[in-house]
Amino acid sequence: MLEQDGWTYGFAPRYTGHFTLNGIRDDLIVGARVFGGRTQANQYVNVNGNSGAQTLASTQQAFNYEAYMENRWFFMPTLALMTGVKALRSVREYIDYGGLANDPNYKSTSKTYSGINPKLGLLWQPDRNTQAYIDITRSQDVPDFIDLTQTFNGVTGFTPLPAQHAWTLEIGTRGTRDRFSWDLTAYRSLVRDQLMAYTTDPNVPAATFNANKTVLQGIEAAASVDLLRNLSRPGAGDRVTLTGVWTLSDFRFKDDPQFGSNRIAGVPVNVLRGVLGYTRPNGFHVSASVDWVPAGAWADNANTLRVPGYTLLGLQAGMDFKTGLSIFVDARNLTNQRYVTDISTIADARTAMSTAIFYPGAGRSVFAGMRYAF
Repeated sequence: MLEQDGWTYGFAPRYTGHFTLNGIRDDLIVGARVFGGRTQANQYVNVNGNSGAQTLASTQQAFNYEAYMENRWFFMPTLALMTGVKALRSVREYIDYGGLANDPNYKSTSKTYSGINPKLGLLWQPDRNTQAYIDITRSQDVPDFIDLTQTFNGVTGFTPLPAQHAWTLEIGTRGTRDRFSWDLTAYRSLVRDQLMAYTTDPNVPAATFNANKTVLQGIEAAASVDLLRNLSRPGAGDRVTLTGVWTLSDFRFKDDPQFGSNRIAGVPVNVLRGVLGYTRPNGFHVSASVDWVPAGAWADNANTLRVPGYTLLGLQAGMDFKTGLSIFVDARNLTNQRYVTDISTIADARTAMSTAIFYPGAGRSVFAGMRYAF
């Protein structure tokens, strides 16, 4: 059994400035983040759901420091050069007291991550409601203790995994034209040492490893159009809106010695959502939604076991009052569809100790509630 008790802290100053230098517009963002935490992580023998003998007493400490800057220099009235950089330093410290808390013969180990990640791009903004951009960015993702503390042969220890880093090329556009609005992005990331979790044994927490090379590419698209306006009477302000969201995720290994160019498990290629809604200026809204996954994700990185796709239907309604109070009702999965909502991915389903790795989605359900904002 796991028992964890911890606390976190954070501080994130940020400055945004808009300048005009010799008649040229310049937008500047400068900021920093300092955050971290400390967790006392203990483990016990599971005795019929109760804590038995203690098998591990450990302390996990994380310290993170980041500073970043992004600048948009409009060297032409509608065209800006985007430059940016983020510097980071992160420390992960693990103290293992063995099976007893505060054992004087403790073992302490740590891993420090640091890096400088630049960004360069162009932004075209012909008017206030339209943007198009292209940029290339280096990113770095530091593992947390879920990745770094792993259990093998019944022993939990610190595994000093490398950080994940990537170069990403991104191109996109967003904007609004009368009744129509859109947001479209295409990207391609060349990743080294991607952090990937998989289930080794149903009785052991998931393990994490670094894949050598992976390619993450895809499209994120959203569009909305007002099909009808002023239905009840001229100038009433009510409208019927159709909204669509499409996510295409083509995530693959690249020349991996074990998995070749297989798709990465746990991520469906296509996810789509459509909403047809009616709204009134007084805050009333009602809508119908459909969520469609045409083909489910692979459950294993060997690409031998795949979950089926699914379609979910829903209805939503609510009222947003000017006082800040909102009430709502949300009916989900109206057809009581059986589907897999999540997967504890595995390396190869043909050789896995167990394929009890699927989490069922919720059946037909209705939620109601209220919110208050002030």
